[in-house]
Amino acid sequence: MPDRKNQTELLIIGGGVIGVSIAYHCAKAGIDVVLLEKEQFGTATTSQTARAFRTYFPKKVHDSELAALSLAEFRSFAEKMDTDLALAELGLLTVLTSPEQAAEIEALLPAHREVGVNLELLTADQACEYNPWLDPDTIEAAVWSPDSYRLKPEALVKGYADAAEKLGARLLSGTTVTGLDARTGEVTTTRGDFTADAVVIAAGPWSGEVAKLTGMELPVWGQFAELLHTDPISESDTDTPFTFHPVSGLKTMGMGKSFLVGLERISKQKGMRDIWFKAAVDELPKWYPKLENVELHSAWTGTLDVTPTKSALIGRGEGEHERILFAAGFTGHGLAHAPITGRIIHDLYRGDRPGVDLSPFSVATNLAAKPA
Repeated sequence: MPDRKNQTELLIIGGGVIGVSIAYHCAKAGIDVVLLEKEQFGTATTSQTARAFRTYFPKKVHDSELAALSLAEFRSFAEKMDTDLALAELGLLTVLTSPEQAAEIEALLPAHREVGVNLELLTADQACEYNPWLDPDTIEAAVWSPDSYRLKPEALVKGYADAAEKLGARLLSGTTVTGLDARTGEVTTTRGDFTADAVVIAAGPWSGEVAKLTGMELPVWGQFAELLHTDPISESDTDTPFTFHPVSGLKTMGMGKSFLVGLERISKQKGMRDIWFKAAVDELPKWYPKLENVELHSAWTGTLDVTPTKSALIGRGEGEHERILFAAGFTGHGLAHAPITGRIIHDLYRGDRPGVDLSPFSVATNLAAKPA
């Protein structure tokens, strides 16, 4: 391939786990790749996670499918990339708290199993065997998904980045994009100008702003998020699985002698932190009565890339934006979806049909879900 210092076939904007996965999968296929990251690789949203991923998203079969399709790559990562992710079994326990909710979730289980998710329906007593801190009187039923894992996000990013560079991709950190012309593929940056046959917007919370540079609307924005941890609640490690209450969005996970706590409530409103924190404080003892007087403290605060549907935007622009591909808005689930997203963008660039229905991840679907 000719040496084209400031020219490339595919230019990727964003060096989080999604961007480096795309770089790796495309470079592996012999595509000339340049990746631009304004900070350091994986230091924005990728590093701001619970360091875990799951394959089951109760009401979103399409999200479960992406995660299930990514699982094999996680399991073979250490061997293929020579990078240890410290992959450790965690498991996901989804707690259902009313007959109506249980019926709704149970009705979707066959569809999730069909896309490759391993699931088992549990009674309240069985759920408490997995997480003895729960109150069985509040549980109608539960769903157990063993395919949820802890891992090192920084190792995942480094593994993809190193492998992409070995395959010839050029990964440039400390480079801010200042202009983007979809018609010509010209990208202006603080490191000079580049020209690409196609440009991938994978800039996390900033993807909407990058798209605006070329007059394209990507309905994705940055939203404040926070993970909390309790005071120590046990003399030994709690070792509980990832436990999710869809009724409120409460998420917990054993972390040493404490619980890691999250609340899956997303709002575009500013100044919501105090309200959100109080909601988490109020929600925890509803389902964990033994934790009623336990203090909560901030584990980290950060920004998630969010869309109206709370599912990612993955696809290709149309008309004058045909050169633009995009993969953003993963709402904290980028780790679970990164491997398959890299392969999907490769297929879209090549003009091949991805083996996944992308309509739930389209701009049109997300624009339709925007509040009027």
